[in-house]
Amino acid sequence: RDEQELSLIVSEHESSATARKAELGGGRSAGVFPLVGIFGANASGKSNVLAALTDMRVAVLNSYARWASFEGIPREPFRLDSKSEREPSFFEVDLVMDEVRWTYGFELSSRRVEAEWIHSYPRGHRQVWLNRDASRAGVYEWPGNRVKDRTQLARRTRSNALVLSTAGTDNHPQLSALFHWFRRNLWTINPEDEREQREEFTVRELSG
Repeated sequence: RDEQELSLIVSEHESSATARKAELGGGRSAGVFPLVGIFGANASGKSNVLAALTDMRVAVLNSYARWASFEGIPREPFRLDSKSEREPSFFEVDLVMDEVRWTYGFELSSRRVEAEWIHSYPRGHRQVWLNRDASRAGVYEWPGNRVKDRTQLARRTRSNALVLSTAGTDNHPQLSALFHWFRRNLWTINPEDEREQREEFTVRELSG
């Protein structure tokens, strides 16, 4: 029910021979692990961590095109506390693309997108690209006017759809790269699902 964080960042006080370097531009970098493990007792929530990552990916890729037929938003609130069903689900990811760190996140209630934000950190300084808050009269704020076609994005985005989903579907010149990061990442792969296709993919990658 409470917020959980899964981090692949190597802490400053930790060293590891397996760590890789993520370049952040301007000579800055961060150590990251190529692999993490989640351990715990049965029914302790391990699978729910993976399900949350998948749910975030599905929301980004599908909310604009496929949620139009829903009255609200399909989501899975915590069921063992009645208060949780009235609270929004919170999702956020920190990632690096082309040596620039990005933070993207949103909050979903059963009725609408309550909040959505996009932050960029070129040269280490935060730039707010989008600040969406459904509780305000002016739902969308675009500080710095960095995002092109802002008016059209706001007009085309339903209350139960994400701006990033709309932008990716419309091939937005600035936000499509972030949308396609979700298309390429946060997959859930069961060892027995699509085994032949995954073996073919692996052979193809290893053969260059």
